[in-house]
Order: sequence, then C-alpha cells, then structure tokens
Amino acid sequence: MRLLANAHISRLIFEFLCEEGHDCVHAERVRAGMADDALLRLAVDQRRVVITADKDFGELVFRRMMPAIGVILLRFRVPTEAERLKLFHKHWPAVERNAEGHFVVVTNRRVRRTPLPIV
Repeated sequence: MRLLANAHISRLIFEFLCEEGHDCVHAERVRAGMADDALLRLAVDQRRVVITADKDFGELVFRRMMPAIGVILLRFRVPTEAERLKLFHKHWPAVERNAEGHFVVVTNRRVRRTPLPIV
C-alpha cells in the first residue's frame, strides 16, 4: 500500500509500515509544517492513503468534501509509544484490508470504517 504519514505518526509506526513492505513517506521528509489540506492533496496526487492522529482530516473529507484515497486516523489512548505500536500491530490486519476508499478510525479497542464520500 502507498501511505503518507502525517507529522504526528511516530518513527516506530512508520518503520513498522516500511518493514512490512509498504511504500510509506513521512510528511516531515516532504515538507515540514505542511498544512493538512496540502497534505491531503499531495496524497491524492501520489495515490497514497494518509495515516494520521489529527482529527482535522475528518473535517476535510466529510465537511469540505476534499477527495482522498483513504485516511487512517489513529486514536490510541495509551501513555507510551511502545503501547501504541503494540495496539497498531494488533489492529493493522483489519486496517490494511479496509484503508483504501475509507476513513478508518483505530482506537484501543476497535477499528471503525466509513466509506469516503464520492466527490
């Protein structure tokens, strides 16, 4: 899968995705401080799914009707990066199957997906 990791995505999760064979680019390596709407446009231009911890992407996709290939929103509530990575490992198979064409929200307990609007 082609992914664009937002600035809030940790090095551990980014490295896991790369190790799993995904074509993953981190936004900080493209342009530090990129606005969310610019990041979403870049992801569409490059046919990438955005992975983020920023709830603003829901606003962009569902209210402003910006196109997206897919969005993965991580909403983990744990104190350490190691615990976040453990939860990410646990949920990744379900996320990976459903990311394209969906807005996927991943929490400590579940994975919820909503089809992206047709724009």
